Amino acid sequence: MLAREQIFENHPAPQKAREIATVITNEVGRKWGVINEIIELSQNEPLSKSSMLLRASLRVCAYLVYFERKNPYHLVNLIRNFILGKTREGLLKRLFFVLRKIEKFKGGSVKSFEDYAFWYQFFPRWAARKMVEEFGQEEALRLMEEMNKLPFMTVRANTKRITPEKLLFTFKEKYRFDGELVDYPFVKLAKVYPVMRTDEYEEGLFSIQDKNTAVGVLELVKLLPESSCVLDACAAPGRKSSLIAQERPDVELFCVDISRSRLDKLVREFERLKFERPLLVAADASLLPFKGGFDAVVADLPCSGSGTWGKHPERKWFTSSERYKECVLVQKKILGELSGFVKPSGYLLYSTCSIWREENEEMVDWFLGRYLGFKLLKMERIPPENASTGFFYAILQKL
Repeated sequence: MLAREQIFENHPAPQKAREIATVITNEVGRKWGVINEIIELSQNEPLSKSSMLLRASLRVCAYLVYFERKNPYHLVNLIRNFILGKTREGLLKRLFFVLRKIEKFKGGSVKSFEDYAFWYQFFPRWAARKMVEEFGQEEALRLMEEMNKLPFMTVRANTKRITPEKLLFTFKEKYRFDGELVDYPFVKLAKVYPVMRTDEYEEGLFSIQDKNTAVGVLELVKLLPESSCVLDACAAPGRKSSLIAQERPDVELFCVDISRSRLDKLVREFERLKFERPLLVAADASLLPFKGGFDAVVADLPCSGSGTWGKHPERKWFTSSERYKECVLVQKKILGELSGFVKPSGYLLYSTCSIWREENEEMVDWFLGRYLGFKLLKMERIPPENASTGFFYAILQKL
């Protein structure tokens, strides 16, 4: 997906061509593992033996031939000049040979729910197995179907400068973007529109943020006393910290992130929104340099990202069943460190964009069992409906 955006940046294309390319690359990403298996079964050898150019050509063309029923001959002719500008004609012959085999491919063998989830819901077998273990087969299938829906888009109005109502009116009248008002301060757009190319985005009148990811912060800011001191421990790229600044400008905000380049993005986001720059610290959240405490600590921690598989379907093919286990260890280490920076009667907001219980409810249980000076105030799991972000948060208070 990043490569697509880089190509568009270097080679401007008409809007219709951009839309077609976006659909194709999104679908190739969503079906990535299935496409790879179709190719390997058809050519009877691993994709790793092919050149990078051939692999890329095979994946896109295999999607178009198998799922869209496009003619291999026409596809090869369509990209002929592009390929010959990069390499010799032998690649075209190989591509056509494999595509003809893919055209005759009858589908994979389905002997289990994991096989069904792979071939028809486009989920890795390990992920399907884990979802069944956690939620049962019926709920696992429902979650897959929700993640496979076309995603909508939510943007957060910068209410210091524009109301959600006026922002929605501008989208509809000026750009013909279809949408509706949803939970304050969000506007829901019917599909993913090019909002970053609008004047209003450049002027800082809104931010792009899934509304599910804001619920915990919006609950937290209601609890904070006046002129609170808040630490956002994994702050970049700044969506949650800028929401705190928007809703509670009286707060003194410290933003920490291990990556200086990501903190630079946070600074640019605050500048674009015309918010006062927070205090910045480049540090590992498990090794913080502070001595004092905070009225609230926001811990939106590194996680498996399994809740984002609807909006970023390619991600599920580039992770593994071991990834979330590694995240659990990191989360425990960071939470242990952060617990010491919460003042008495202060708050700890823990959140992830994961659907796995080990990173969510079980993590809260572990924390409360180990750090007895905290109590749970609120905990909520927000499912990934209509390809939105599956999100979890818990607000704990130090006694």
